[in-house]
Amino acid sequence: MNLEHSVRHYGIDESHMIDSVLALPEHMEEAWRLAEPFTRAMSAWTSTLIVCGMGGSAIGGALLRDLIAREAVGSIYLERDYSVPGFADANTPVICVSYSGNTEEVLSAFENALSRGCPVGVITAGGMLEEEARRAGAPLLKVPGGMPPRAAIGYLFTPLLRLASSRGLFKLEEDEFRAVLRKTAKLLGKCSLEADLAGNSALQLAKRLYGKIPLIYSGNGLLQGASYRWKCQFNENSKSMAFRNVFPELGHNEVMAWDCPDKLRQDIFLILLTDRDDHPRVQRRMDLTFSLLGPLAGGAIKIESVGGEECRGRLARLLSILVLGDLTSVYLAVEYGQDPTPIGKIEEIKTLLKTEAE
Repeated sequence: MNLEHSVRHYGIDESHMIDSVLALPEHMEEAWRLAEPFTRAMSAWTSTLIVCGMGGSAIGGALLRDLIAREAVGSIYLERDYSVPGFADANTPVICVSYSGNTEEVLSAFENALSRGCPVGVITAGGMLEEEARRAGAPLLKVPGGMPPRAAIGYLFTPLLRLASSRGLFKLEEDEFRAVLRKTAKLLGKCSLEADLAGNSALQLAKRLYGKIPLIYSGNGLLQGASYRWKCQFNENSKSMAFRNVFPELGHNEVMAWDCPDKLRQDIFLILLTDRDDHPRVQRRMDLTFSLLGPLAGGAIKIESVGGEECRGRLARLLSILVLGDLTSVYLAVEYGQDPTPIGKIEEIKTLLKTEAE
């Protein structure tokens, strides 16, 4: 991309959201190092783990759940609410994740977990959650602050990944982890501001999405959480309506919505995210559904994750989809003339809730 395009980009992306996306490998490498003492402190994790979070602070738990689901003998529960599940007790470790440290749902879940006697750990950049964790003597990982929570995904996901690795739930050595980061950095480089336009798949997709509503479909395996991340990134970064669903369930209900009037379908851009580990019948369902629905939409694309078959390949494939979605959402924001960083309506609702509470 030439200098003129870079100047235009930063003229709109004033907070440089794209730089945070491109820095994901560096964030993950630093987070792996920072997480070492936290991993030791969370020795109570046995077979079940509850991760509490909201918005960008919750996605790390979803990614880990999908990443280890094929091999792990344990379970990861992602809780986006004010309390932990009813089964939580002294044998159920809980990790509360809030980048700001002031997310009211997570603060409530933290107190609820303590009241149930759960071993509780905290990942945050500060705020009230840090204070409460220190007061309770809970294991605490304080990560670098100053970013929107969605841009801090590397700092919020990687500690959970290292914790799973240390417990043998995901066989990932440190050198393998670094190899994945190098591969991810190469993918990011192909879609950076300096990259050649012809090879910048994120920018090309953003241009195709202009004026359309992204509808993201995936299987219910490795890419389930990643597809939700795509939806949320389009919402927050691009200030765009976006929706998402997963196979095989959507084949039993949502497909009938495509019998709507043509003028509605033409506003939809169908994005199908696929992975080699999707169940064979799910793969067949996706292929058939895409061939049926693609021509009905205002645009359609099928995207396959990139990486090997082993554990580190599985992580690489997950990150390949993650970074493509993040970059596409930032480029789409610029196409719309929107700064990706501000989240005015979210902050407005929080302010109104706080005012009511007072």
